[in-house]
Amino acid sequence: MGVVPWPAAGSLLAGGGTLLLLSYLRQHRGKPGANWLLLALVAQALWCFSYGVSLLVFDPAVRWVFEALTWTGIVWTGVPFLAFGLEYTGRGSLVRTPWFGAVLLVPVITTLLVLTNPLHELVWSGLRLDPVYGAATVSYEPNAWAFFAIVTGTVFAASGTLLLFDTVVSYGPLYRTEALAVGLSTLPPGVALLVWLFGIGPVPQLNLSAVMFLPHVVLDAYAFVGGGMFTYSPAVRRTADQSAVEDLENPFLVVDTDRRIVDCNPAAESLFDITESAILGAPLADATGLTIDGADARVLTDADRNDHRELAVSTSRLRNEAGRIVGHTVILQDITEQQRREQRLEILNRVLRHNLRNDLTAVRGYLGIAADRVDDDELAAMLEGIHDDVDGVLETSEKARDFERAIESTGRSPSPLAARDTLRSLAAALETELEGRVDVVVPDDLAVQANEQLFELAFENLVENGLVHTDADEPRVTVGFEERGDRTAVFTVSDDGPGIPAHELAVLERGEETALEHGSGLGLWVVSWSVGVLGGDLSFETGESGTTATVRLPESVVPAATAAEMSKPEQSAERPP
Repeated sequence: MGVVPWPAAGSLLAGGGTLLLLSYLRQHRGKPGANWLLLALVAQALWCFSYGVSLLVFDPAVRWVFEALTWTGIVWTGVPFLAFGLEYTGRGSLVRTPWFGAVLLVPVITTLLVLTNPLHELVWSGLRLDPVYGAATVSYEPNAWAFFAIVTGTVFAASGTLLLFDTVVSYGPLYRTEALAVGLSTLPPGVALLVWLFGIGPVPQLNLSAVMFLPHVVLDAYAFVGGGMFTYSPAVRRTADQSAVEDLENPFLVVDTDRRIVDCNPAAESLFDITESAILGAPLADATGLTIDGADARVLTDADRNDHRELAVSTSRLRNEAGRIVGHTVILQDITEQQRREQRLEILNRVLRHNLRNDLTAVRGYLGIAADRVDDDELAAMLEGIHDDVDGVLETSEKARDFERAIESTGRSPSPLAARDTLRSLAAALETELEGRVDVVVPDDLAVQANEQLFELAFENLVENGLVHTDADEPRVTVGFEERGDRTAVFTVSDDGPGIPAHELAVLERGEETALEHGSGLGLWVVSWSVGVLGGDLSFETGESGTTATVRLPESVVPAATAAEMSKPEQSAERPP
């Protein structure tokens, strides 16, 4: 038995490598693009094996059969690879369009013409044995359809390669080198096939494209076996990006630098009563009445429905890879109901804060006068009870006003505050106003970065709650601090009362009140809101000996050196000139 010619050996080896890759990738069947890639590998294996065996066959009739099989493998490689590129990169819907069906006709018709070529010779003519390097190579004249079929197949494969390059490079570094490997793998056999088709080189009858599948298989193995390229598919991210815009409930538009619409979602079509196909390329202002250089909100009026809608307009710049601005995105949010609700709340708040408060203050005064002038002790006691109830309503109103003022101050950047001095000042004021004792056990040098008004409001209400809601003869509240290794400030407020009722804690945890289960006042809500705005969290532990409230303020402890440095400008400002 003679030595196998190297072109035949190389082709058969490439075919064997293709089968190994094919057997490995079968586990990924059903994933985006996997089935089409498997079909391309089947055609590739047929190409390599049929050409490798044909180089060992010197019988003209049998040799023709293997040449036909080689051509079948050649023409069925490009289109499946294009379909793989489309599905893998999230463009699978194009595979199910009529135009792709027309593309698929090229390998179908070419296969039929190759198998019947002896009858019409539309693909090639004059086939004859022309051995070289000891291999049974053949020479013939490719006809017009041969050039058309191979060139179009090469274009299809190149298109699939470009899809991989564009999508994977655009969607981040994940599997970027693997996609580059798959794209480059098509170059060696593709170039060798075109060299053979156009008869370039000293040995034009030798088709080295099958041998060139050896580096192709190596690169594909690196991408799919070593890199696990099918573990992640750009189709998922591309589909998510598309659906995120299409399914977005808020109207969304994209305009170019000339403010002309280039894209919009169904919500925008519905809002402005337009269709995407009709307004593409139209100026934004003409099609929607919107501008992106004005105020953040714009009132739209629908004369037919007599409906005024107010939209919050948010825009952002679109930049290309070079950083140049190429357009803007425009997202709209209907804030009509929000604005109306805020207006109603503002009016109700003003009425409650001013009118009702003033009236209740007058009522309290009259109740005091009436109680002093009544001789009936039972009636006087009733009037005193009403007087206390009015005081409670006024106190709740004050708490709400204090919290509102504290919220309005959150826009300013907070300065470090001396926690011990602040808490001691609160304790002294509450001890004077209420009966009881407040101990502050906090380090002297502790400084926290927090809004001072919200900080004071939270601890004032916690301490007050411990002093008021107790059955002890001498109420006592202790404000403590737990040392932590990080910058988290952990304060505790402990009292000796009966404990906060479970239903009130449940209301706080749920975050809303119901008709059947509600808190007894606004104090704990103010504490919860204040701590939340400060970025912390609040918890309670209730037992027979009382209640301990824990306030955690992450990233708030200011190092002593930093606090001293930050307080220098304030200290210097207090010095007399």
